[in-house]
Amino acid sequence: MKNNDIKLLLKNQWFHLIILLCWLIIGIILRSTNLDAKSPSSIEIATLGYSLGHSFFDLPLDRVITLNQLLSPLQFDSTSTPTDVIHQLLSEDTHPPLYFVINHLWFNLFSTDGEIVSLRVGRSLSAILGVATIPAIFGLGWLAFSPLVAHIAAALIAISPYGIYLAQESRHHTLTILWIISSITCLTAIVPYLQKRRIFPIWLGCLWVTINSLGIATHYIFILVLATEGLVIGGFWLRDIQNRFQSYWLRIYLVALGTFVGCLVWLPVVVGAANNQLTGWISTSFDLDEIWHPIPRLLVWILTMVWLLPLEGTSLFVTILSGVTLLVALVWVAPNLWRGAKAQMNDLENRLSFQIFIGFFVGAIALFLLIIYGMGRDLSLAARYHFVYFPVVIILLAAILAKCWNNSDNQKAGEKVFSDKETGKNKKEKATQKDWIITSATSIIISNFKPINKRVVIIVLLIGLCGGLTVVNNYGYQRSRRADLLVEVIKTQSKAPPLVATTYQTHAEIRALIALGLEFKRQENKTNISDFFSPQFLLAKRQKKQKLTPDSTLAKFLSQTSRPIDLWGVNLKVETSDLESFNCRKSSIYQPKINGYRYRLYNCR
Repeated sequence: MKNNDIKLLLKNQWFHLIILLCWLIIGIILRSTNLDAKSPSSIEIATLGYSLGHSFFDLPLDRVITLNQLLSPLQFDSTSTPTDVIHQLLSEDTHPPLYFVINHLWFNLFSTDGEIVSLRVGRSLSAILGVATIPAIFGLGWLAFSPLVAHIAAALIAISPYGIYLAQESRHHTLTILWIISSITCLTAIVPYLQKRRIFPIWLGCLWVTINSLGIATHYIFILVLATEGLVIGGFWLRDIQNRFQSYWLRIYLVALGTFVGCLVWLPVVVGAANNQLTGWISTSFDLDEIWHPIPRLLVWILTMVWLLPLEGTSLFVTILSGVTLLVALVWVAPNLWRGAKAQMNDLENRLSFQIFIGFFVGAIALFLLIIYGMGRDLSLAARYHFVYFPVVIILLAAILAKCWNNSDNQKAGEKVFSDKETGKNKKEKATQKDWIITSATSIIISNFKPINKRVVIIVLLIGLCGGLTVVNNYGYQRSRRADLLVEVIKTQSKAPPLVATTYQTHAEIRALIALGLEFKRQENKTNISDFFSPQFLLAKRQKKQKLTPDSTLAKFLSQTSRPIDLWGVNLKVETSDLESFNCRKSSIYQPKINGYRYRLYNCR
């Protein structure tokens, strides 16, 4: 290689690194903006508590407790060990322990004994891992397609509303996405060996098995990734079934066996999680008026992986305007994306990679529909489950947009050649047969790919950036329970010491009440509320037929505690008439509807 060639290569490498650094900076800014502004969710409370090695069942039931007692599962204890984390998690929850152990070590770096762990610290690890997906998807795009696809994919995932939503939660999703990208990278690297009927390196197979084992140790839903990859490999296996006992296929069988062994250790826990009462909320209703609901929900989750505008927490006018804008933009770009997809499929150099990702996406959607309609588990109810195919959506869109971008450049060149031939600028008066073929092909390209194609890429990225800003400012992907709004209502309307009472069924109610308590604590730290009564809390065991019996803790508290008291029933399953017998009257003050809460104020005087 000549010196000039080496210099050009190094120059190109620095160019790609500088552009990648720009995507990283954008990703860091978006994921760190307002990181601790949103109120904690109950599932985040689970992550924080178990990462500290604490049990939620240590909280007393049927006993009135203070705010500090309620938040005790979130107090940092330096004597807690990773073993405690694993023990408590496997005893009480439905998730594997890898992320929680890493999170435990993360807390050790930034926390002191006795303090309530910082929500920002808890979310920052997920945010950092979310930023790490940017170079990861860049590498996958480069390996599978080209540097242009790599850059577009990195830009898309940096500004992705869905990616930012997951990164700003103290959860294990971003780490799992890293394992998904890594596993698909191994798949993309190995399939060409199978296509050429060659044996892939043993180190690549071992790496794939390791990544798959780490993925299942991070999130059990990673099983769907493995199943989808199995469907993709199965398609190539069927094409080459006559050679199924060749050495290159035998090595694939060994990878499958190694992955199965890596997953086998978690099998009893996975089976238990499927029947756990904590996952019962995703049971599917097969009523005729609801059976079609999962389909549009799936489409919405796919769209919001790339695009989102303010739809929540805004006026009706803004919501309608945002929805119409998204619909118009989608209709405008769809034909160009379709042409780009066809061009990518017809590209002999990248056709194999495109087929792999299309196969993965179709297989993943098919598995989701099978689980929803065949197993009665509606995974479409929550956006967080759909990270299974999130990286593939990003790569596919990047590959399609790259074709739009390149075809726009090719078209300009074609227009010039075509114009030159028409105006007689060519030296030859008559075109040769080869010139005629080139001219005809160029005119076909011009008729199929309009100059607007490059604008499609820019519009997609701009709306994607607006979507990222929408999420960080809490106008999209809002919490299912808005604890911040409920705390504001309680602070505003309470004229006497408040008691927040919740009916207990599973530790999901414990986590929800702790999330409410943590929001009280956060607002205490942010503002001076010395004139506000310190709340008390009660986790009341569910009474038969929702009757408030005289020997219940709530009845005893109302009978023995001095008045006045403001009783806030938050998802409290007790008859109003029973409370009125204790001279607790339903407040006449208007209480706004708040997502996730059925609440009522009773003035006990």
